[in-house]
Amino acid sequence: MAIYVPKFQGYIVDVANLIFIRCDNTPFYYNEASQTNFSDTMNNVTITGGQGNSPLAIIDTNRDTQFTFTSAQFTNELFEMANNVTAVDKDYGAYEADKYEVATGLKVVLPFEVQPTSVLIRGLEYADTLAAGKYTVVYAAGTTDTAPATTITFNTGDVAVGDEVLIFYKRRIVNAHVTDVKTNSTSAKGSLHAYWPVYSDGTDCTEASKKGVFHLYMPRARVTAMPGFDSSYKSAATNAVTFALLDPKRADKSAFQWAYEQLDPNGEIVTDYNGTMNWNS
Repeated sequence: MAIYVPKFQGYIVDVANLIFIRCDNTPFYYNEASQTNFSDTMNNVTITGGQGNSPLAIIDTNRDTQFTFTSAQFTNELFEMANNVTAVDKDYGAYEADKYEVATGLKVVLPFEVQPTSVLIRGLEYADTLAAGKYTVVYAAGTTDTAPATTITFNTGDVAVGDEVLIFYKRRIVNAHVTDVKTNSTSAKGSLHAYWPVYSDGTDCTEASKKGVFHLYMPRARVTAMPGFDSSYKSAATNAVTFALLDPKRADKSAFQWAYEQLDPNGEIVTDYNGTMNWNS
């Protein structure tokens, strides 16, 4: 018969912390999600027949088990994890554009290094020597007394001092953290571990507000919705990733597991176990 056990009941009113261990044994941890969702759907086919054409049987076809988390915290690791690549630190050329005022000598000085041939100005052309309709680009490395600078010089008659010019350029970023997604890159596979705090109700007078932890273990999962983000002015961008359960091909046929951990009355982990642990894996 069923037994009512209050210690195994409570309220989940928080998001999960998530650990994803990729197949290459690289671990990733996300603990600032704004929303987490676990869904387990059993799809089926209905067989009907007879005079009333009523259902005769409902047969399971496939199971769709997914975990999705949404986060307002930007992390480059998220893109590295989901695309199954390893980010590297290296110099990187990033295209940018901005408006600059032409100074005395018909010059614009950019306080960083740009690739000279990447500089584009509408109506004018890059050249090694000044001429009508041309501009030159010269970079000077910094010293102990001066900062690095790129000087763009215009020809007389093309612009005037005080003019505002829109300049496109590829700026050098030193030691950028680059995630290079290849055309043959695949989404990540690995094991997923999530855990939610379970809170007590008002009748649990002798317990802390957090009475337990609910654990989810998916031995084999794959990223099916890659990270991306929507952004708006002065609002935190949100990015989401979805993991779908794969058949782990285990001898015990286990697909995924729930585990409820009861905390002590102070909300702390119980640590007085001295027996032999039969570790789940």
